[in-house]
Amino acid sequence: MTRSLPQFIGIGAPKAATTWLFHCLREHPKIFIPLQKEIGFFSYLTEIDHRLDEYAEYFSDAKPGQVKGEIFVNYLENKRAPDRIKRHLGNIKLFVSLRNPVDQIYSYYWHLKRQNFHVWGDGKVNQRPHSFREALDKIPDRLLAPSYYGAHLERWIGLFGKENIHVIFYDDIQSRPDDVLRGLYRFIGVDSSFVPSALELRGSAVRRGVSPKSERHQAVHERIYDALNRRVYHPLKRVIGFKAADRIKEALRVRQLMERVFYQQGYPQMTSSERAKVLSMISDDVKRLESLVGRDLSHWRY
Repeated sequence: MTRSLPQFIGIGAPKAATTWLFHCLREHPKIFIPLQKEIGFFSYLTEIDHRLDEYAEYFSDAKPGQVKGEIFVNYLENKRAPDRIKRHLGNIKLFVSLRNPVDQIYSYYWHLKRQNFHVWGDGKVNQRPHSFREALDKIPDRLLAPSYYGAHLERWIGLFGKENIHVIFYDDIQSRPDDVLRGLYRFIGVDSSFVPSALELRGSAVRRGVSPKSERHQAVHERIYDALNRRVYHPLKRVIGFKAADRIKEALRVRQLMERVFYQQGYPQMTSSERAKVLSMISDDVKRLESLVGRDLSHWRY
């Protein structure tokens, strides 16, 4: 039996409108994307060869003639993912959405804070940074890793070639979303004249950043988040499988409910000294990216 595997993957970056792209792609009648936006199969699992059938299950509901794909924002930085994807999916089409790294890093900090830094952390509370500046000082590699676009893209291009990687810029999504979407549809190989209702959802209907209402709200959220992951979600995946567990998680909308209770829209403003420090850390990589994509990104460096 032939496995139903994807023909394209969105590989990142975090906090760069991938949720908006996800909605626009899902609406297209000739595209199938699983409801679970972030599967992460090629990043997390160690026995990939023996679990491809489980991965293929995510795409089993695709209709004949639909182009299948997925999005996982942490693939871009993951050092194992390119080789694994190449080995199992061949010269698949890849797209990436890139945002001004200063804004991306700050937004990503609040994302990690909401997740208690479990994306990379070892669970030790005393090692979790309590402020953005502390995170820059204590865990710069963890915090800035997704935003080294130049270095990451070089690795992907070296394996897949420029012709198989479509680069999108968040700035263009904000200024001319229709052009961006038509270009992505053409790259995937579907009708680029289709206009999804999600085209106008870059504001309230698409996921925006949040920050804790208070330190107490953050502390309570941490305890609940830890308990749900360790005692409910991870055991459930082992018993009923990744796809079924993810569907239950999405249906219950636990994350959205917890955000309404413990979080508020927006972030505190980044200080000028914090911005200067971030700029000093990413400037060289931005120059590297400029040479790769042939685009002037000097406004990202000042």
